[in-house]
Amino acid sequence: MRKHKNNRQGLASGKGDDYQVGVFAFTDNEELVLVTGRKSEEWILPKGNTAKRRSDREQAREEAYEEAGLEGNLEFRYFEFDVHGKVKKLRIYPMKVTKICKDFPEKKQRKRILTSFDEAERITKGNYSEIIRELRKQIG
Repeated sequence: MRKHKNNRQGLASGKGDDYQVGVFAFTDNEELVLVTGRKSEEWILPKGNTAKRRSDREQAREEAYEEAGLEGNLEFRYFEFDVHGKVKKLRIYPMKVTKICKDFPEKKQRKRILTSFDEAERITKGNYSEIIRELRKQIG
């Protein structure tokens, strides 16, 4: 289930740890950036836990940099998805990538790829294929 919301202030919702924040990081060439999970080789969107002293939007930006070495422009709107697993929801901010850093904090813990949207849908598992398909429509 997808919900679209605007968050001009970018403030954390105060719901606790029942959701994670991340980015749908795309380039001008309509490529999507994926990373592997730290404990698995599965391809995922850069994401992470919320932070008490940082807005969800800023936390999503930080996760993009730490996990994938990405800098870019985040939209104020986000999309919320119900997911299966440890967390119940995933809050994703579209991000137009402006810079891909060679070095980044989690470089030795993850792999990173730039891939077409079609290929990203094919190689991701679980809810990620659906999330990519939905967000692809929204930015197109």
